[in-house]
Amino acid sequence: MTRRSEISIFGAGAWGTALAMAWARQGAQVALWGHPPSLVSTLALRRRHPSLPDVELPASVRPLSDPTDAFPASIWVSALPTQVNPQVWTDLAARTALRPELMIHVSKGIIQGSHLRVSQVLEPLLHVPVGVLSGPTFSDEVSRNLPTAILLALPAAVADQRAQELQALLATPNLRVYLSRDVLGVELCGAFKNILAIAAGLVESLGLGNNARAALITRGLAEMARLVETLGGRPETVMGLAGMGDLLLTATGAQSRNRRFGAMLGQGMTAKAATQALGDSVVEGAFTTEAALGLARQYGLELPITQEVGRLLKGADPRESVKRLMQRSLKPE
Repeated sequence: MTRRSEISIFGAGAWGTALAMAWARQGAQVALWGHPPSLVSTLALRRRHPSLPDVELPASVRPLSDPTDAFPASIWVSALPTQVNPQVWTDLAARTALRPELMIHVSKGIIQGSHLRVSQVLEPLLHVPVGVLSGPTFSDEVSRNLPTAILLALPAAVADQRAQELQALLATPNLRVYLSRDVLGVELCGAFKNILAIAAGLVESLGLGNNARAALITRGLAEMARLVETLGGRPETVMGLAGMGDLLLTATGAQSRNRRFGAMLGQGMTAKAATQALGDSVVEGAFTTEAALGLARQYGLELPITQEVGRLLKGADPRESVKRLMQRSLKPE
């Protein structure tokens, strides 16, 4: 069985660092590669991440500025922003002939332009099975060792016994890992919930009330199910941790960047100004909206909430977007 010390995380953002902390607390020797070098230097010297200042890195987390030292691990975890995955992993794969037993990514989005899921990019590039770890998780809570449940989706290429071993390997007393075989569904849910969180922030900032927010989340879940099932995902994935669970957290949690971004749009800010107000942090829902609408056109799907978020990103009046949603033709649920 793979030892815990054979985990390398590529991407030293808050989420990658929080996972490194969680696994290191259980005895893992975790390699953590990141960029820029100044961030890695901060992690190595101060043993604290700028976005997680209250928690010290366990001694067994090894920050790396050179990815070469991370390649020998048999399990790679990609914690990169969704849109940079194709270029960064093309560059990294070219630097070594080594390949892991398994790649697990934690990105939540769809690649712009190609409309590919992250596993669809990484599998042909690395020629290894690619799974996904997703669910209702805020990085600061995981870093502080608060109870969290998450879903590990693995492809059929990973045998059942090995899948169960990996589930046990990545679980900790306060990070409960559930197992799934629906990689496609889990990836789509993780991407789509960010779009809906933007819409939820809009509803909140306009002062439309709890009724409107509940309706938005529920009908948004229906859009998510429509997309996931049409593309071949499982209905139970939508109703589980990766779908409903993550949507509830991201659409209501004060820490959600996508929700705060949507609230700023509702206050009349442009998408560019809202992004700058968030410190230029990645708002995955803004990138994913275009890709989701592209998939909707490709498969002939109706995604009215997503369509309105797309209009908002292009500068549409927030109240007009709400009006269009409320005045759509009546239909059965």
